[in-house]
Amino acid sequence: MQNIFETFEFRKIQESLAKYSKTDLGHSYIASLSFLSVEELKLAKQKLEEMVSLLMRFGPLPINVSKKAIDIIETAKKSGILTCKDFYDISVDIETTFALAKYFKKVDNTYPLMNALHERICDLSNLYEQIKKIVSNALTVKDDASPELYSIRAKIKAKEKKLQELSIRLSDSYKDYLNDERATIRDGHIVLPVKVGMKNKISGIIYDISDSGGTVFIEPMEIVELNNEITALKISENEEVRKILLELTNLVIIQEKEIVNNNKIIGELDFISAKAHYHREIDGTIALFSHTRTIELLEARHPLIDPQKVVANSYRLDEEKRILIISGPNAGGKTVSLKTVGLLVLMNQCGLSVPAQKATLSYFSHIYVDIGDNQSLTDNLSTFSAHISQIGNILTHVKGNDLVLIDELGTGTDPAEGQAIALSVVQFLEKRGCFALISSHFNALKEYAFLSKWIENSSMMFDEQKLLPTYLFKEGVPGKSYAFEVAYRYGLPKEIIERAQQFLNSDERKDEDNILQILQQKLETTVRLEKELQIKDEQLQKKDAELTKIAQSLNEKKQHLLEEVEEEKEKLLEQAKDKIDAIIKSVQNQPDIKTHQFIDAKGQLDNLKKDIELEEFNEQIAVGDYVYLPSMHIYGVVKRIQGKKAYLDSDAGLSVEALTSRLKKLDRPIEKAKPVIQKKIVVEDSLPLQLNLIGYHVDEALEALDKYIDQAKVRHMHQVRIIHGFGSGALRNATHEYLKKQKGLTFRLGNEYEGGGGATVVTFDE
Repeated sequence: MQNIFETFEFRKIQESLAKYSKTDLGHSYIASLSFLSVEELKLAKQKLEEMVSLLMRFGPLPINVSKKAIDIIETAKKSGILTCKDFYDISVDIETTFALAKYFKKVDNTYPLMNALHERICDLSNLYEQIKKIVSNALTVKDDASPELYSIRAKIKAKEKKLQELSIRLSDSYKDYLNDERATIRDGHIVLPVKVGMKNKISGIIYDISDSGGTVFIEPMEIVELNNEITALKISENEEVRKILLELTNLVIIQEKEIVNNNKIIGELDFISAKAHYHREIDGTIALFSHTRTIELLEARHPLIDPQKVVANSYRLDEEKRILIISGPNAGGKTVSLKTVGLLVLMNQCGLSVPAQKATLSYFSHIYVDIGDNQSLTDNLSTFSAHISQIGNILTHVKGNDLVLIDELGTGTDPAEGQAIALSVVQFLEKRGCFALISSHFNALKEYAFLSKWIENSSMMFDEQKLLPTYLFKEGVPGKSYAFEVAYRYGLPKEIIERAQQFLNSDERKDEDNILQILQQKLETTVRLEKELQIKDEQLQKKDAELTKIAQSLNEKKQHLLEEVEEEKEKLLEQAKDKIDAIIKSVQNQPDIKTHQFIDAKGQLDNLKKDIELEEFNEQIAVGDYVYLPSMHIYGVVKRIQGKKAYLDSDAGLSVEALTSRLKKLDRPIEKAKPVIQKKIVVEDSLPLQLNLIGYHVDEALEALDKYIDQAKVRHMHQVRIIHGFGSGALRNATHEYLKKQKGLTFRLGNEYEGGGGATVVTFDE
């Protein structure tokens, strides 16, 4: 059977991921990506979801290049000693843990999986100090790594300085015997260039003779003795360095588990981070997990096709429609559709994001494919033989929870026999209950799809005017092959095409094509009507929601108005009572006025509230009159009268019901310019620091953005972030157009730590 990873060129996906990985373990995890179990997949998606948000809020993880610690440890155990480079690699990992600790101090508890992963890191600061004490930035052992080493190297430096001085002094002493006034180096030894006739004048060791034979290179005995002393010191130096590195190696081996543990955590964080960066590269989505068998890919794109050229399509399979028959023109995108669905399912089950606007996917036990030319010269198989061999393997192994993808089923042999085989294979897959996408030109498959409960026709669309494929996928409608049109476009003579049409147009074929054409037209009409009904339903739902909001707003206004009326009445009553109290106090001392008379008057005033509510005017009220309702302090126009009740529209915009006897007729006031109605803002309990618009249509996004900006202003927030992604740029442009019209704020694209061009940062004026 075909290897799905090779068929879908999954290696290129891994190469794209590897660009974002900095660690050896991260690269290893990417290279070994494969199907996860259901539980592993759920956990991987949760980790990825947290990482995507983490990088958006706090920027990239501070991870440096990291080598496999287990390899270093194994070297230490085998050889017994590590190099300065090995210790440097270990220290880099420890430095990374320090940086991660600082990074995660900013991270709140909304990232439980990432926090839990980071909390497993062990503290190796003591080991880090020991390494830095011994290993220099030049990857050598420092002079002061031990007192003994410091002493030895000091002696070596002194001897080497003495050697330089001695070579200069000897050059001056023997200058009459030399062909050059200065000493030179031969085989690592300082030698004098002595004239060949003078070689017996200088005691020493001959190391070389010039090409001309006129110069002999002699190392004087004074230098030989000094070199021997330096060599002995360097042997001592090497022994001391080995001793120091051995002690440090033993310290590493003692902390083996902690070192390997940290290395694995850094590698896992790097791996998840690479997946999150790739998620942003493909403008992807993390597919929702479905417990019922489902493939729902909205605006899905093949990740290996140029983003500027790829055509997004939507695909759906469920328990009601388990098999899709894809027909349409050659080179029209049928194979790309098969590969897109197959690759996205594969990516999902490897724990990656998928390039789609929205995705809901169930778990498939296996993905079986037969795509491309299977001709095998080594096995002496024709295209048809290899094709059938693949199909046979698939049918032998396929189960109900598998996904099958077959390109051009039944081709490569006699068309009538191939069509019969294709129909039989489809019926077999139908009985097995698996999910399948099958591309074919056979009309028998298209017609069978009309009859089957579990099979759906679909097609790749073709522009008949331009004679070009559109690469658009259409569900519910079978497609024509457009062989004649394509043949004409690619240069087949017109007379040949016309002759071919004559061969084709038998009565039987004409009837078959006519039936198929009628069914196709009916299906297209049905699809169009369903789309129109869906749009109307969405519009009605939107209007219903708007009316509900308006009703709620009016009820709130009414309640506020009633409260204001009550407050006003209480205020007037209190003012009246205060005046009466003052009068009583001022006249109590007058002998001709009886105090109880004033107390009675105050008691009557206490009943004023009830008297006001019962106040009646008994005026003749008619429709269109401008009236005043004292009990509610409301002015308005009478719109309808029913019996003793009047219904009026108040100046406050409320509909009010009242007895006509309680209404006072007034002259209609001169109309003033209507005030601008301020929109009512309902303050939410909490407001996040960012708004994610990815997945929204533009109109939905603007509605959500409008509400979010209002909330942010009410809360006097200083800065927020709007996440719109990259995509086509429609969401970003709509967001910026909206923000340009707002007062009291400025905005800019995010920097590399804020989401880059996929996010906009909004700052509100103080």
